[in-house]
Amino acid sequence: MPRAAKSQKDPNAPKRPLSTFFLFSQDERPKIKKENPSLSVSDIAKVIGERWRSIGDDKKRHYEERARQEKERYDREIAQYKQGGK
Repeated sequence: MPRAAKSQKDPNAPKRPLSTFFLFSQDERPKIKKENPSLSVSDIAKVIGERWRSIGDDKKRHYEERARQEKERYDREIAQYKQGGK
């Protein structure tokens, strides 16, 4: 049986918001890369995961708040997009 054609994503659609962990990764990756330039991508990911598990609740709340703000932004943009706006 032939495979069904994959639908194309609209390049004008808003990007989905990042999760709390990915926001944390975005901040930590450059620091880790600077401290250990020889680490591979997978090793950097392991270090990020270790740091995520070890940070305190206050720091996690900071990232949860940023993720909430990003989600609200996305919800507004997707609503406009579905109405035919921007």
